[in-house]
Amino acid sequence: MPIPVVHNQSDQNQVSVAWLRFVDCRESKRIVSGLLETAVDGSPLGFNIAQAEVPDCPSSLRHITRNRLFSALAKSLFQACSSSPALLFGLTGEISAQGFDGFDIGLPTGRVSARELLSDPLIRSAKDGNKNELVTWINNRPPTENTESAKLLRELLQSPHPFEPLARVTDGIRVSLANQTVNGLSNVYGSIAVYTLPSFMDYARLRNINASHGTERSVGSEDNDSDLRSADCTAQVWEVLGVAKERMIEKKVNTDLHWENGLMSFQRDGVGALVQMNRLLLSDDMGLGKTVQAIAALRILKSLGEMSACLVVAPASLLDQWRREFSKWAPELSVIIVRGAVRDRMWQWKSETDVKLISYESLRSDQRVVNSDHSSSRIWDAVVLDEAQRIKNRISISAIVKKIPRLRSWALTGTPIENTESELASIMEFVDHVSDADGYRNFYIPGDQLRQRHRDLQLRRKKSEVLPDLPEKLETKLTIDLYPNQQATYDKAEREGVVYLKSLGEEVEIFHLLALITRLKQICNFDPKTGESSKLDDIKDRIGTLTAQDHKALVFSQYKSEFTGVAAIAQGLREFRPLTLTGDIPIPERSEVIEHVKRSEEHRVLILSLRVGGHGLNLQEASYVFHMDRWWNPAVERQAEDRSHRMGQTVKVNAIKYTCAATIEERIDDILAEKQDLFDHLIDDVSIDLSTSLTKAELLSLFGL
Repeated sequence: MPIPVVHNQSDQNQVSVAWLRFVDCRESKRIVSGLLETAVDGSPLGFNIAQAEVPDCPSSLRHITRNRLFSALAKSLFQACSSSPALLFGLTGEISAQGFDGFDIGLPTGRVSARELLSDPLIRSAKDGNKNELVTWINNRPPTENTESAKLLRELLQSPHPFEPLARVTDGIRVSLANQTVNGLSNVYGSIAVYTLPSFMDYARLRNINASHGTERSVGSEDNDSDLRSADCTAQVWEVLGVAKERMIEKKVNTDLHWENGLMSFQRDGVGALVQMNRLLLSDDMGLGKTVQAIAALRILKSLGEMSACLVVAPASLLDQWRREFSKWAPELSVIIVRGAVRDRMWQWKSETDVKLISYESLRSDQRVVNSDHSSSRIWDAVVLDEAQRIKNRISISAIVKKIPRLRSWALTGTPIENTESELASIMEFVDHVSDADGYRNFYIPGDQLRQRHRDLQLRRKKSEVLPDLPEKLETKLTIDLYPNQQATYDKAEREGVVYLKSLGEEVEIFHLLALITRLKQICNFDPKTGESSKLDDIKDRIGTLTAQDHKALVFSQYKSEFTGVAAIAQGLREFRPLTLTGDIPIPERSEVIEHVKRSEEHRVLILSLRVGGHGLNLQEASYVFHMDRWWNPAVERQAEDRSHRMGQTVKVNAIKYTCAATIEERIDDILAEKQDLFDHLIDDVSIDLSTSLTKAELLSLFGL
């Protein structure tokens, strides 16, 4: 026998769609379920919440007990329906076919997987005739043709987001739990407690709203106090159920929340995309404020009641910067950095804060803690990866972050591809997460499917598109000769190196080639015998002129030693009192170095190792960037230059790149140009790392072998 539906509200004749969701509150050993009734256009008609205690039982019976409890909750919710549902939808991982076989409510019951629910682009790309394939029906019983249910289903599938109300159910449950609505007035159906929110019609009556003008009048003493309290405690629930999220986000961004310096229009668009999408690869150009956009989105989610536990993973050198940006753009959010000794990290994980910041290295050490009861018994509301290219390889930290249970996955990186398409695949596996309830995770390989999904989930804006007033960046490639003694040292090292490679024969390996290349590039920087450097002398002359004109400069090198890199450059430029920034400087002290360069008239030159200074720093005060040596990867060079070429820059940025004539540097530059042209045709802003992407034959060709 079908379950009788008791209509206890005034709009009982309204034909509706019912949307059923379950929330497992493990810490309190209870399950809360919500049933949203909507018209075909998604407007809410009624909302019921039910809760039940989870009984203790042997592990072998948990699955059966869970299914029975879900079924009992659903039956109780339908007892309290306020309309006449013609269709019922739920999530595949929550409504199992086995558990609902005996649950006969006389309605077609469809199951939608997390992939379809949370992946709007997939739904948008489906043709109307194929959207039926996104639903599986309990007992293989879709709506019968020429019935009210079939007509309703056809209308439903014509909308761009047909299953969006399923997400709204969990929003309603979340707000209800926060307001302790489930502990208010309730009806009891057997052992199940059900709370019924007023229908829209009754809610308007309780608040005494003038329907024709939409204005609220004062409430008379004749109103029932308990009814008013009921209306007050459900006001927020009706807001999340009844107001389109797009309008709420727009209102939050532009009106309700104060922003320290104001958000630019393209940043507001980015914030809106982050809030609306559970999955997003934000790959804006360097310097467009990806950090600010992510923080603003988290602030809005917090104000909407949708975020109370966020994990931000970033390079260790950027954690303090993230915390400063939170204090500026979202001061009401509580934030803690998880770092230090193991004992300190343990209490930091346990702290009740909105946001936890952690480095990739610390997360690798604490991977067991992240998902344990010591940190949180709930799924993370959002996991944000900054400099997401850190997970480009499917090993170690990449595998760890992909296993973190989460509702939202946001990846921030200006270079989603550095070398090969497989790196993009790894990042996309994090972004395009699938609910654990579905029992699988996405795995991508280079190809059309990856590229299509990438187009669906990537938001990328270029500086030239969104900052037309930003001064241009001028790139100058300088080819200079080595000094005679330096050239002689170089020639000898190359001859001896080639002889050694030939002696290895077929046993030569790539690391032999890379070792020789590194040696020759270092000689191009400084002659190890005399200390001469034609590059440094040219830089010194230019900086002398620039500092006299009150300009500031950055000098990058991939090396840091006192013979070939940062330390040697600093010694050669000592008359300008330069500061240095390398991985040897403790992270807390790096921000002090940056501030000295920003504010001091005395220190006008900053010398940085490319890996440390190439990301996460804001140095708009510098208008000249020198590359002492060329890195394998053009994207890393661009990241370094964009430390100064970003919002706030008022003058042209000049990037000067050195190449020594008739050396390995000239040959590498030719290959870089060829590779860059090839990849530019495949995907925008691609970059190459020769040390991993060039073949052994290509490396041998550098030496004519």
